[in-house]
Amino acid sequence: MKKIFATGIAIAMMFALTACSGAVDNAKSAVDEYNAALATYNEKTSAYNDAAQQVIDANTNLEALIDGAQEDFNKGEEPFDENTTTALKDAMTAAQEAKVATPEKLKEYEELTVDENAETSELKELSETAKTAVEEMNAVEVPEIPEIPDYTEVSTALSDAKVAYEDSVQGLKQITAPSDDFIMDRLKRVETITDMAPVTEDHDPNGHLGKQGGYIGCVYWEDSQVDRSNLYIESGDDVIDVGTDGGGAIEVFNTVDEANARNEELGIYDGTMFASGSHYVYGTIIIRTSNELSATQQTELTENVLNALLAVDK
Repeated sequence: MKKIFATGIAIAMMFALTACSGAVDNAKSAVDEYNAALATYNEKTSAYNDAAQQVIDANTNLEALIDGAQEDFNKGEEPFDENTTTALKDAMTAAQEAKVATPEKLKEYEELTVDENAETSELKELSETAKTAVEEMNAVEVPEIPEIPDYTEVSTALSDAKVAYEDSVQGLKQITAPSDDFIMDRLKRVETITDMAPVTEDHDPNGHLGKQGGYIGCVYWEDSQVDRSNLYIESGDDVIDVGTDGGGAIEVFNTVDEANARNEELGIYDGTMFASGSHYVYGTIIIRTSNELSATQQTELTENVLNALLAVDK
């Protein structure tokens, strides 16, 4: 009886080994067919997939630039030059219009191998998977290879417009209630300005410093373009004593309304013998220049001072 039982076990094991061996052979055959089909498939689709990936990458990079510009707008910050807002919007629109449709890559398959020690069920599943994949690969029709877009022009334009907008936003911040130290540091960048000094409560010709509606800071400067022989200067007079006649001044206010009110006050004397020179509001400051300068010199000096104040140091 024991002998019969042992023989039965041996026969069962033999059948199991035979079945497993058959499963391994079937899996190897299916995988060999699959890998051969894969080589053909990759040769057929690689050019398309390579081009599609390049289009996808190009679109991703362009979309990142557009998203970055949109984030700037979402902050709701005001630029000094509103034209930079328009330019950035136009650049975003151009970039969106230039973006081509994003293609879908064809399915990619990996090479298969057979684990001879795997369970029979796993080997059968591998065989079925390989056969199904071969059918899929053979049925694929490769679309026309997509043209890779060149976004260099729109990307550069968008990047430049974004920087210009950001600099304009920062520039406006710099001329909104700036400190005397900041103003004097920037005035040093103007070649014709030779000396400067901030007013104090003890030394303020107008007596406006810190008073309601008055300026919160004021820096007078001396300019080399002014012929000092035409000025009435007493011994011991400094830059503040000489006033705007010696070159100019920057008056700083808390608000735009206060700056505009002061500017209107200065404008009362324009064109009269009491005129004190040019005066323009930017942000919350007034840039004033000497009446001893010609109109052209006043304009150029104002622009030079303004540009020095707006410059964004990287």
